[in-house]
Amino acid sequence: MNQEIKIAVCDDLAEDRENITRLLSEYTDKNNLYVKIEEFSSGEAFLSSDTSVYSLVFMDIFMSGMNGMETAKKLISRNSRVQIVFGSTSTEFAAEAFDIEALHYMVKPVRKEKLFHILDRFFDSVYSLRTVNVKVGRLEESIYISDILYAEADGKRAKIHTKKGVIDASMSMADLEKVLPANEFCRPIRWALVSMREIVAMPTDILKLSDKTEIPISRLKRKEIQDAFANYSWRSTRRRMRGGIL
Repeated sequence: MNQEIKIAVCDDLAEDRENITRLLSEYTDKNNLYVKIEEFSSGEAFLSSDTSVYSLVFMDIFMSGMNGMETAKKLISRNSRVQIVFGSTSTEFAAEAFDIEALHYMVKPVRKEKLFHILDRFFDSVYSLRTVNVKVGRLEESIYISDILYAEADGKRAKIHTKKGVIDASMSMADLEKVLPANEFCRPIRWALVSMREIVAMPTDILKLSDKTEIPISRLKRKEIQDAFANYSWRSTRRRMRGGIL
């Protein structure tokens, strides 16, 4: 599922914009994320754009013309769901930033580990709200990806087992696999598609899921599934272990 997320970097210093953009690109490339990054050199230029399309904005506080705090308040009045990360050489505006529920307040110079920690928090929250549309009869039903336990083939259709019940989808397993994120789901056997988020144990030849379901692993797939789950677990552990705030 290639869902593009748009991020804006608003800073009147070209060097600072380039540094944040470079780190953003490094993070998104390593995590296989579909992101479009756009740069703005002033609050006025940013507000003259279509600000409704951005999910995350990196905003410098001290800019010539309209400062970052003024820009952010105007932005929020247009796009209440946007997440804002402020950047400044001091903590002078930190309290005001959190009054408007900013995602974070970074003290410059921006360090890689601190920025990556912020991005972990942002994308974790985004992922928990991601949905996928599946065909049910002649209609489409939107379900949270995080609610999916596994899917199993039922003839030419798929039964999707979720935390809220079973959905009889009017689509094949192959079509379902195409709309789900490949780095979060695995196909241990031809008839099953499993959320790696829900795997609690992996003995040699089965996957044990959080609801106590056991899915067999095809002998020819064992190495592939072990590697996929190891990579998924490593990414999840790395996100949890990153720390720091300012």
